[in-house]
Amino acid sequence: MKPIAILSCALLFTFGGCGIGCVNAMIAPITQDCGNGISCAPRQTCMSNATGAGLVYACSPLYRAVRCMDARFSCPTSYTCAENSRCVSAEVNAEEAGFNAVLNLDAFHVAEYRDFGAGLRPTSLSICGPITSLFRLPNFCTCKDASLGGELGCTVGLQNYISIGATAWFRPCDSPANFGYRAWASILGTSRSIGNTWSTSFSITRPIPGASFEIGRSNVGARVELTGDVSRFILSTRVAIGVCATLAAGPFTLQMCNPTALPWLPVTILNGPRVDFSRFC
Repeated sequence: MKPIAILSCALLFTFGGCGIGCVNAMIAPITQDCGNGISCAPRQTCMSNATGAGLVYACSPLYRAVRCMDARFSCPTSYTCAENSRCVSAEVNAEEAGFNAVLNLDAFHVAEYRDFGAGLRPTSLSICGPITSLFRLPNFCTCKDASLGGELGCTVGLQNYISIGATAWFRPCDSPANFGYRAWASILGTSRSIGNTWSTSFSITRPIPGASFEIGRSNVGARVELTGDVSRFILSTRVAIGVCATLAAGPFTLQMCNPTALPWLPVTILNGPRVDFSRFC
């Protein structure tokens, strides 16, 4: 067949009965359905199938990956996750062995319809829709629709003996509109928490009383960092949980927050733009 004939057949196939949309459908990638409206790319691994789970860190780039205690990371299928988010072979017990875990990726695709505890419906009609997407909710957090707003809960383990988490509620349709949270840290089985509710603007950096542990010779306390602006229908906030340590050297002391020696801190729970929720009220 002559080149011109081949070209003519190709054009007929493309713009004829099948059409461009049909061609796109044929080349569209097959995604990994996580079962909650989130999909990962082919040969990736879903990190959460919980209803209303966040989109950030939702997919491991590894095939059949093992989710770490710190759900931001994952390891190959034949490895286990050790402290400091390292992957260790089950056949090797040496603490030095292994390699750094892989940082998980954001969701590959998000369905237009998702379930946030009230059955499948368009995300545009659910307050949890913009919370999970615009506010960059991570996979270890879940959002659930509630009266006058939404509620979310987050829990992530940092080491074998440290877990941190937060719960928060958004009530933009209440009068007055309000935002509240509870942040907690559990260390060696002992849990401590703090919390508050606001209906105006706020900005705090507050330690979680009694939640402390030692790194080397340093005493480190879990600390919650919050900034926000709450007025009727409007919400803009960042919720992060980190640590601060007081380092002593002779007569001098140094306060250091989220030291570079701890690359897994701080953990951002919410990080979102200023959003008008008036259409939900």
